[in-house]
Amino acid sequence: MLEGASFPAAVWSGAEMRFVWMNRAFRDVLDDVRPQWDLLGMPVRGFLSDTRSAVRFIDAAYTGHAVTVPEYEHSPSWGETTYWQLDYLPIPGEVGGPFDVLFTAVDVTQAVLARKRAEAELDEIRRAMGLIDATILSTLDAEEAMQRVLVEATEVFGADWGWIAERVPGAWVFRNVHGWPGEMVGLRFSDDGPSLPRLAAERMRVIAVGSAEDADAVERLLMERHDIGAFLLVPVLHRGEAAAVLGFCWDTEAAFSAAVLEASEKLSVSLSLALENARAYESERAMRRTLQSAFFTAPDAVDGCEIGHLFHSASSGAVLGRDFYDVTPLPEGRAGVVIGSVERGSTEVPALATLLKSAIRSEAYRLPAPSSVLKHADDVVAHTQPGLSASAFFATLDLRTGAMSYASAGHLPPVLVRPGEEPVALESDGPVLGSRRAHGVGVHHIELAVGDLLVAYTSGAVAARRHDGEQFGSRRFLRACAACSDVQTQDVPQELFLELFSFAEGRLTEDVAILALRRTAEADAGQQRLELSAV
Repeated sequence: MLEGASFPAAVWSGAEMRFVWMNRAFRDVLDDVRPQWDLLGMPVRGFLSDTRSAVRFIDAAYTGHAVTVPEYEHSPSWGETTYWQLDYLPIPGEVGGPFDVLFTAVDVTQAVLARKRAEAELDEIRRAMGLIDATILSTLDAEEAMQRVLVEATEVFGADWGWIAERVPGAWVFRNVHGWPGEMVGLRFSDDGPSLPRLAAERMRVIAVGSAEDADAVERLLMERHDIGAFLLVPVLHRGEAAAVLGFCWDTEAAFSAAVLEASEKLSVSLSLALENARAYESERAMRRTLQSAFFTAPDAVDGCEIGHLFHSASSGAVLGRDFYDVTPLPEGRAGVVIGSVERGSTEVPALATLLKSAIRSEAYRLPAPSSVLKHADDVVAHTQPGLSASAFFATLDLRTGAMSYASAGHLPPVLVRPGEEPVALESDGPVLGSRRAHGVGVHHIELAVGDLLVAYTSGAVAARRHDGEQFGSRRFLRACAACSDVQTQDVPQELFLELFSFAEGRLTEDVAILALRRTAEADAGQQRLELSAV
């Protein structure tokens, strides 16, 4: 039955260590018309001539376990590279001897190439989206930043033209256009009739229509009215409502890949954050950035480690909040890492957060043991602000060996992400600061290997809620950290923040602080350089 099969098939004898039968399709895929065979019965060159292929035949013959290789790459001396799914099926051989192996190969070249093209497209779009995010978070004024985002996104998606429409009382107004005449800026669409901006605002989600055949009645009406072959609409949310819409249009039909749709969803989140910044902070942006830079800063790297950090205030009027973090240079090639938060309750909270950060840093210089540092912080809270409490995580990291000692005083456990493993939360078993019970906090010890990522955060990162009341929570945060395993360390806090910001639909009620540290190499024992500061 297999003799006339269109796919390669053969039988390899475990007892004789050679192929005892092969069909025409198998012979055709070999590089040589008269192939030479090695001692294991494998072709000397070409298809199946690699060591791994021989090992798979032997494993199947002597263990009786079937083996499947979903993607075997074959680069012949003639023609193009092909990809095959290989199956090794043990079949009974001589009594008491090893199994024979029925081998089949199915050409999966087209599927693999399609996947590789999709992955390449996804990588390119993600790279472009990184540049767009950098534009959004840059120091440009809001109008110029939005115009640049429009231009870059239109090019990324390959649209013929793009526009940004802003919601005003009773209408939608084009604020920016790209690929259209500049006279289109200021064009108004009344809420009384259908329009593309209104469509996206009503549905509150990304809308992608590749052709009139795929469109519903309203979508088809708008496509005919504006002579559009395809369109993509990205709503920009502010306080749970669509305040603007980013639109992309094509003259002819278009196909939207998974990569484009994923980028559109991320663009919606990023632009929502940009609009929030533009509306809430435009008049005070310069002052806020100047002040916050003095408190919420950290180095991009220390000797042997990379660092990323982010602070987001939930209050549009607050420059500082109740969260703090720091990375402190210590003698003997070590560094102190701290993150914490003061409970709500008084106008003195930001002042206490600043005091607490400074006290922890000074104690870490004097005696960098985690238990000593948190005991000192406990005394500071109890003496300066009776009745208030705070949480903190402090760790001492040996930059040369990766050995880390840490303790937690009522703070959420940081997440450890190791390459190829599931993320885990560290131990967190101490009482809060200010309780006068932090003197006996437990000290734990781990080792950060090269490539390990540590993510510390405050409660606002997991307290974000959707409109239905569902909380982002620790499990989602763990999954989000796992997705950041291959993300550049400096970008990890931003990626995590965009995830929870999207989940909460732009409504954050608590401050968020995120500190990421990845060990990249063993530190130079002769260096103790660390330039930083942070609350």
